[in-house]
Amino acid sequence: MAGTETVTVIRPPGKDPFGDPLPDGEQRFDVPGCRFAPGPSRETGNSSGAVQSDGTVYARRGTAQIPNGIAATDLVQVRGIVYTVVGHPQDWGRAGTVIVLRRYTG
Repeated sequence: MAGTETVTVIRPPGKDPFGDPLPDGEQRFDVPGCRFAPGPSRETGNSSGAVQSDGTVYARRGTAQIPNGIAATDLVQVRGIVYTVVGHPQDWGRAGTVIVLRRYTG
């Protein structure tokens, strides 16, 4: 599909009963055939100069084989920038999945 790109879902390692990361490390899953829509950016209102930037990934149905789907605890790398997933991804059935993203800088 023209105009699409591959994004990477980064699944952080699980945690043991004490809250420490498990030794298995993070997992990465490439998701081809996505479209990315950069969203608005805004200053967070404090004096630190922090900026919040949003974006949305539109993933075609069946483009990724990710165990248990994309979770709110996953990270998504788009164009070399790592974002957090906001809420739960929206499954639109045949149309695919919509993933709202956010990152903070500064």
